[in-house]
Parts: sequence; C-alpha cells; structure tokens
Amino acid sequence: MSRRNKNSDKRKDADKAELEARMRKQAELRAERERRKQTETANKAERERIKREREKARLERAAVKQKEYEARAALRAERLKARKRFYAKLKSKLENKPYGFDYSGYGVLPRVELEVDGDITSVTVKLASGGVDVRDVRRADGKTRFKIRKKDLRKGIAILNQMCYNYRISATYGIGRKCLFWLARAGLFVGIAASIACLNISYGYVWRIDVSGNDKLSVAAIESALSGAGFGSGCKKREIDVDRIVATLGDMDGVADASCEIVGTTLYVRVLESKDYTVHGKCSAYTAGYDAKVTRIVMRSGTATVKRGDVVKRGDTLASGDVYSTAGELLYTTECDAEIYGDVSLAFSIDVSSVAVEYVRTGRAKTKTVFELFGMRMGKAVSPFDSYETVAHTANYDVLLPLYATRYDFYETEPREIERDIDELAKEFAASKLEETEFIGDFECSYNITPTAAGLYSVHLFLSGETLISRGVSEMSQQ
Repeated sequence: MSRRNKNSDKRKDADKAELEARMRKQAELRAERERRKQTETANKAERERIKREREKARLERAAVKQKEYEARAALRAERLKARKRFYAKLKSKLENKPYGFDYSGYGVLPRVELEVDGDITSVTVKLASGGVDVRDVRRADGKTRFKIRKKDLRKGIAILNQMCYNYRISATYGIGRKCLFWLARAGLFVGIAASIACLNISYGYVWRIDVSGNDKLSVAAIESALSGAGFGSGCKKREIDVDRIVATLGDMDGVADASCEIVGTTLYVRVLESKDYTVHGKCSAYTAGYDAKVTRIVMRSGTATVKRGDVVKRGDTLASGDVYSTAGELLYTTECDAEIYGDVSLAFSIDVSSVAVEYVRTGRAKTKTVFELFGMRMGKAVSPFDSYETVAHTANYDVLLPLYATRYDFYETEPREIERDIDELAKEFAASKLEETEFIGDFECSYNITPTAAGLYSVHLFLSGETLISRGVSEMSQQ
C-alpha cells in the first residue's frame, strides 16, 4: 500500500509541475502579446507623424512646382516673341532669292529658268509686251539667262520661236520644287525620326505596374485603389505624384506603409501590411467549421442563427443574410458578413518514420536564359537532369521596350536517407496545426508518440481553445 501511495504522490507532483509549467508558459505568451500590442501602438503613432510630415513636404513641393511653372510660362512667352522677331528678320533676308519672297506675291509659285542666244534687251522687251513676267535677267558667256513663271512657259517659248532665237530650259525653282526635292530623298530620315519620336513618347508613360510585399491584400485591390486615384497603366510619368500614391495606399485598410518608384516604363509599388489586418468577405451565409461551443458573435450584416453558449456541430448554420422584423417577419435578404468564435477541442493523428529521403545537390549545374518581349518567349527552360532544383532570376530591361531576361539555374540532386528526431517531427506537426487552427487567446496543446512498427511511429495531437469557427458559403453551395 505504501508503494502505491508513493507512486500516486509522484504522479500528482509530476502533474502539478506540468500544470505550473503550462501556466508559466501561458503567462509568458500573454506578456509577449501585451508587448507586441504596445509596440504596434507606438509604430502606428510614428507612422501618423511621418504621414503628417510627408503631407507638409508635399504641399511645400507643390508650391515650388507652381512657381517653377509660372517661371517656365514667362520664359515661353519671351521665347515666342524672340521667334517672331527672328522670323521677320529671316523673311527680310530671303528677299531677292530664287525661291524667296521677291516675286510680287508669286515667290511661292514655281519659276522656270531659260537660257537664250540673243540680245538681252530685245528678248526682255518682247516677252514683257507679251504679258510674260521676266525676273533675274543676267548676261553670261554670250547667253541671256532669266526666269519666268511656270504657267507662262508655253507663251514664252512661242515668242522665242517667232524671234527665231535658240533657247534651252535649264532648271525649275520655287518652294514647292524644293519641298518635292527634299521629300523624295527624306523618306528614310522621316521614318527614323518618327520611330525615335514614338519611343520617346512611349518612354514618357507608365505601361506596367509591379506590386510586391502584399500577402493578404490582392494585387487587383491595390491596382483598383491606384486607378481610382488616377494612376494606372498608360498614365504620364509627369502626372504621377509619388507622395500622393503613398498617401492613397496608406489610407487603405491593412496597409501600414508603402513606397513606390518609377524605373523605365514600370511603376514599382511596395506595401507593408498591418500584422493585425483581417480580410473580411461577404457571403450568403456562414456555417460552423468545427464542433464547438459559441463564445463570441460579431455581426456586420445579416442575422445570427445562434447565440452565445450554444453548442454547434460542424456544418450547422451560424448566420445568414435574412433580416427579420421585431415581429419575426422576413424583411429582406442581403449579403452576410460575420465572425463567430467558439471553444473547440480537436484531435489529430499522423504516422511518421524515423528515416526520410532527402535530395541533396551533386555539384553538377546547368544555366539557361529565356527572353520575353511583348509577351513572346524566346528560348526554352528545360532541365538536362532527371532530378533537380531550379533557381530563377529575372532582370527587367524595359527602359524603352518591355524586355525581360530570366536566368534558370538547374542543380542536379540525388536521394539520400537521413535519420530524423521523432520528437521534433511531432513538434513541427503540432506547430503546423496550431497555425492552421489560429487560436485566439489561451489554448492547450499536448501530444503523445506511440511506436507502431520498426521505424514507424504514430503522433496523436490534442488541441483546445477559442478560435474562429464560422466559414462563409455561397447560395449555390447551400443548395
């Protein structure tokens, strides 16, 4: 009897020590949560201060930009006056030129130069009497040269034939002629200039938005917020205000801080999510995900079908979108948004082995590079090894064109057997289930290990505590 009493006392002492250790651990967890909460409050106050300073700096920069804009407007007006003075001076300098403004209103019209063997006086008098306007008359090498309007060419030739003078048509002048001359030879240069202009214009826009740092928030939600503020694909770079983008993202639920920069034609946005942010979704109803006892009910829209203290089974309806009057009549049905918590007790089992196969690198490696331009891939990333690990690195060269180069490093691996600690495996299994269950506040966790065969063990895990038990369902899944 004394031996039994001693064994019983030992078990009681062991249970008491285990209980005291568990209570100390829970107290440490509560203290750690309190410290985290205080740190988060201090960080939030610091972010608010930084946000106010950024807003003040943004207003100061806006005032400076306004002054610069007014100075540039005054400079443009002064340059416009200078150009007008230059054009007036140029027009005066172009007078008495073959294609200038000296032909009494006909300077922009084409002229034809004739070369005649004959007396200069008789030729000019005869043509003038026939109504042909003669310009730039000169004598050189025994020949008379002059210019007439192109539309008077037939009349001039007929007069020269009557005078029996030999003549020769040498050249055609005029602004139109000059334009045709240069257009016939400048097609290639115009194409090159147009291509360069298109590239420069394209470089002045943002064609791609790259979002990183988000885990709970979706890329679509962040891009929608940016689009609502006027920043999206196809936006001009000069219209993008970095401070305004940061302020827009900072006002989103779940964003603690944000930053952005423009590289080439890509807007890179990086966000820092709040640790305590929870994504709320609206469903037609909520059902229980566990067998539990209801402890808390948070209703944002809809009606709860259970109350605190009720015991529910997995799959039971906890809340719906039906809204009732005080008399119990159904008024309307809307989307339901709720969070319902409860105390749960869960048991999990897993079979593990003390021997595992691990793949290690042999030292052989192969590298391949794939290019992507306008969504088209050039090259294939195919591994030459049967068993391998892959590491990919992507470089962005979209300064003017959306060009990406991805380098794939393939490392050959081979299987090897390794010994594993069963207790460590059990702890890893418990940690994964704790993370999956997401207990709120204090919880209890215990496990035991039972050998089943040579090198095989069964791990039995027991968890209990308060957690979110509501699961959203759609109308179709309810049906």
